[in-house]
Amino acid sequence: MDSVIRVLVVEDDNDLRESVVEYLGITGFAAGGAKNASEFYNLVFSEDWDVIVVDIGLPDQSGYVVVEYLRANTNIKVIILTARDAVEDRVRGYDCGADIYLIKPADCRELAAAINSLAHRQTIRAEPQPSAAGEVWGLARSTWSLLGPDGAVVSLTGKETQFLELLAVIPGSPVSRDHLLTKLYLRHDEYTSRSLDSLVRRLRAKIMATTETPIPIKTVHAVGYCFSARLKIV
Repeated sequence: MDSVIRVLVVEDDNDLRESVVEYLGITGFAAGGAKNASEFYNLVFSEDWDVIVVDIGLPDQSGYVVVEYLRANTNIKVIILTARDAVEDRVRGYDCGADIYLIKPADCRELAAAINSLAHRQTIRAEPQPSAAGEVWGLARSTWSLLGPDGAVVSLTGKETQFLELLAVIPGSPVSRDHLLTKLYLRHDEYTSRSLDSLVRRLRAKIMATTETPIPIKTVHAVGYCFSARLKIV
């Protein structure tokens, strides 16, 4: 089972970004960096990130917008790390969806502790969200399609269809990586683990490109994945 916490640091100060990424790597995290919002958008679905650390003063877009994007489109935990220490800035950060707001210069040990706390706060069981009668996702096995509650149709591959079928067995319950790898690839090793991560990234990107409904495929840290909304096989 893959229990490594994946962290993306979005920071335009090269020295600070590299030192934070290096420290996190030394202390056991899988860490990467983005120097601006543009790089962030290119990388956000390149890995199955658990926590993203965001600076507010990015050169090409406000970090607040990045945080709002994350909160609207993912379930990734967010830490704002900034020099802005005014109460108004803190309030705005939390209003945008930040889980933790840290002030520079922050000790890397404190940042690592905050990341650990957020990553392990992931709920082991993600209950399906209450929804109206029409707000149900559908999985059409015959046509390899995911049907959004807003009428959107997401074309799937056979493997993506099989993956969603596995998540639909018990709605809202996490399915372990080991079980998914065994069912999808008949074995679990480093190669198939990367293949599963790639499958999930592509599927999330497809859903985001097709519908504005929040992506229901959630990562359950150190366990696997779950489908957090109602999913009906049709």
